[in-house]
Amino acid sequence: MLKTLAATLILSSTLSFAGTLPTTKAEFCARYEDTTVLSTYSSESSNLMAFKNNGGIFNGGVCWWHSRFQRNIFYLSIFRPDLPAPSASEVRALIKEVRAGQSIVTIPGFSNFAEFSETYKTEIQAELDAWQRFDGIVWGVWIDGLKGATKVKPEVLNTMMDTVFKYVEVDKKIAYQKLQIKGITSHAWLIVGMKKGENGYEIGLIDSNMPRMSRNYSYKAGDTSFNEKSYGDFVPYLEFTREESRVSSVAKTFCGIRDLNASHPEDWTRDYELDLLEAKTVH
Repeated sequence: MLKTLAATLILSSTLSFAGTLPTTKAEFCARYEDTTVLSTYSSESSNLMAFKNNGGIFNGGVCWWHSRFQRNIFYLSIFRPDLPAPSASEVRALIKEVRAGQSIVTIPGFSNFAEFSETYKTEIQAELDAWQRFDGIVWGVWIDGLKGATKVKPEVLNTMMDTVFKYVEVDKKIAYQKLQIKGITSHAWLIVGMKKGENGYEIGLIDSNMPRMSRNYSYKAGDTSFNEKSYGDFVPYLEFTREESRVSSVAKTFCGIRDLNASHPEDWTRDYELDLLEAKTVH
């Protein structure tokens, strides 16, 4: 069952206090002194996209790209309300820069992402639509990766959850998951925190269909799928890990941190292709 974190406070170990997105380089780089900083961003509504998953090809939504855009904001943005607001052309350039995820993005004239995404909802939606078309038409990806199994063996799902727990709570990453739903349907969300219990995990997440709040899902060992009223049975797959490595490397480089596992610019195109190939895999 999905519930709001505000009501349950289940993930208090990782989401007990909110942190606003940085306004200076010092604030940005503080995440490497306190590794809980990145995960707390999801607790503050001002850090989240102001509008839900919408638009897309055949009005089927852009959940994959909405979620990835939000993750790029968490990893790469600095807000500078003290600077003049951007011009129309500058706004379009900033939005493309967030999508690209290859540099730190300074957003002038705004205190937070909620204000920025509310003001420029039309422009961001247009970019998400274009991103979907690029991945789908140029790379031939998204439409091929929609149909697949909605249940797996309990031990398989348990291993998947163990892997995501390490990714989020040990490696301190924000996980993107594709949700394999019945029929030619696929969704996506971000995992921002997990807590291990006696018989499973409490999972903190941001769902692009309800992007203004963190929510949680309770996974129990022995489950063969996740289940939610709006989606039915589904299986969540960890994907776009190379993309996370890229944006993480950009952030660490900005802060002067040497990363032995860094993603290198000369490999970014190849890595993107590999992420997309995994996304189109029918599980």
